[in-house]
Amino acid sequence: MTTPRTASWSMLPEGAAQPRSRVLVIGAGMAGLVAARLLHDSGLEVIVLEARRRVGGRVCPDTSLGVPLDLGGSWVHGSDDNPLSEWCAALGVALMVTTGDRRLIVDGTTMSYAQMQRRAWRGRMAFDAALRYAEQRARRLAARGRPRAVSLADAVGPVLRAPWLPAFDRRVIAQTVSMGEGVQGAPADRLAIEEWFPNDGFKVNAMPRDGFASLLDDGAHDLDIRLDTPVRRLRWSVSGVVAETPQGEIAADRCVVTVPVGLLRDGAMSIEPPAPADQRAAVARIGYGDGVLGKIYLRFERRFWPPDVHRFQSLPPSPEGRGVFNAWLSLERETGAPILLSFANGRAALRFERECDDAQVRDAAMTVLRRLFADVPDPVGVCFTRWLADPWAAGSYSYPAVGSLPEDRAVYARPLADRVFFAGEATEASDYGTVHAALRSGERAGEAVFRHAAGTAPIRTSRPWRFRG
Repeated sequence: MTTPRTASWSMLPEGAAQPRSRVLVIGAGMAGLVAARLLHDSGLEVIVLEARRRVGGRVCPDTSLGVPLDLGGSWVHGSDDNPLSEWCAALGVALMVTTGDRRLIVDGTTMSYAQMQRRAWRGRMAFDAALRYAEQRARRLAARGRPRAVSLADAVGPVLRAPWLPAFDRRVIAQTVSMGEGVQGAPADRLAIEEWFPNDGFKVNAMPRDGFASLLDDGAHDLDIRLDTPVRRLRWSVSGVVAETPQGEIAADRCVVTVPVGLLRDGAMSIEPPAPADQRAAVARIGYGDGVLGKIYLRFERRFWPPDVHRFQSLPPSPEGRGVFNAWLSLERETGAPILLSFANGRAALRFERECDDAQVRDAAMTVLRRLFADVPDPVGVCFTRWLADPWAAGSYSYPAVGSLPEDRAVYARPLADRVFFAGEATEASDYGTVHAALRSGERAGEAVFRHAAGTAPIRTSRPWRFRG
C-alpha cells in the first residue's frame, strides 16, 4: 500500500534563486516537522535534531493495544475550521467526530444533563456567581498591570466547601472544575481564572482515524532527521548558531527551537548567551510541568457498555475526590476494537504519575467503571500515559498559570538576533496546548526563517492547509 503524501510545501517564489542557508531545527514534534518541511521544500539545507528515538514529540502514536492510538495529542479541536482537518483531507485521512450526547450515570441511576442541571440549580448559581466575582477581581488587577493572581481554586474553593449547598450540587461543581483541570492539564490552584476553560472545549472535536501517524510521516518526508541526538547547549551569535550534542557540534546559519517550554525553563537545554531577562521571565511564568493530563486506554475482550453510548460520565464521590476517571469515551467506532479512554485530572493526575504504578492506576479506573456498569470484565490490555516522567517532555502541555502575563507567550516567541527562533504550542497566544497550535507555530517560525534566509516574502500557495491572513 502506498503511503499518501502531500506535494511540495515550497515557499520559494517562481523564478527566485534558491537560498543558500543551513538551518537546525531542534525537536521533531509537530512544530519542528512543519518548520523543517517548509524550509526543506523551499531549498534550504535543514537538519532536525531529535532527542528521542522517534518523531512526534508530544504527539505519540502507539499500537501496543493492537490498534493505532495517540498517547499524546489526540484531537483536532474545532475540526470544522482547523488546518489539521485540511491536512487530513489532503492525505485522505478520515476524521471521527467525538462530540455528541453523553450519558450521565450518578449513583447507579442514569440521568440527562438537563436533569442534572435542574437538580443542581443552587450549585450552578453559586458557581456562576463565584466565577463572576473572581473575574472582576482579576480585571481590576490587570488594569493595574499586575500578573494574574486569582486562581480557579481561589474562586470556587469556598463554594465546593459550602455546608449550605447539597452534597449533590457540590459534586456537580467539582465535576465542572475537574473538566477545566483536564482540558488545561493543571490543578485548579495553578489555573488563572481568566482562561480556566479554553474555547476549544465547546467546539466540534474529532480524532483522525488511525491517529496522527500519517501526518507525522508526511511532515517528516525526505527530511534529515537525526534521532537520539539531544541538544544540551545552543550557542549563538549574530553570525550563526552551534548546537552541542553527544555526537559533536553542529553549526548552522539559524536555528528553530521547538522543545517544550519546561525544558528551557528548567535548563535541560541551555542557550548561550541567554535570552534577555524579560524573555526568560516570560518563559518562567508560562504554566508547564506542575500539572498534567493523565490518559488511560483499556482494551477488553468484548464491549460491555451499551452500543449506542459513546461517551459516559459519572460524578466524583466528593469534591476532594474529583479527577479520578469520571469521564469515559468509547473508541470502538474509531478503532474497531472494544477500547475505552478515560482521564485523570488535577491533583489526582499528579498523584497517579508520581506515586502509583500502572497496576494501581488500572485498579482505580476499574473501580470507577464497576460503579457504573455491572459485569465489567478485566481488561486484556492497559496503557497509561506518563508525560511527567518523560525527560524530553516533563509535562503534557502549557496552561494559563497564576502569576503569568497575557503577553508572555509573544515575548517567549521573540527571535534572538534573527538567528534563534522559537516554536511550539506554548509560543502561541491562542489555542496553546493543542496540536494545531504547534502546527501554526512551526509555520510562523518557518516563514520567519525563510524571509531572513531568502530575502523575500514566502509565497502562500503550496501547503495542504489554508494560510493565515
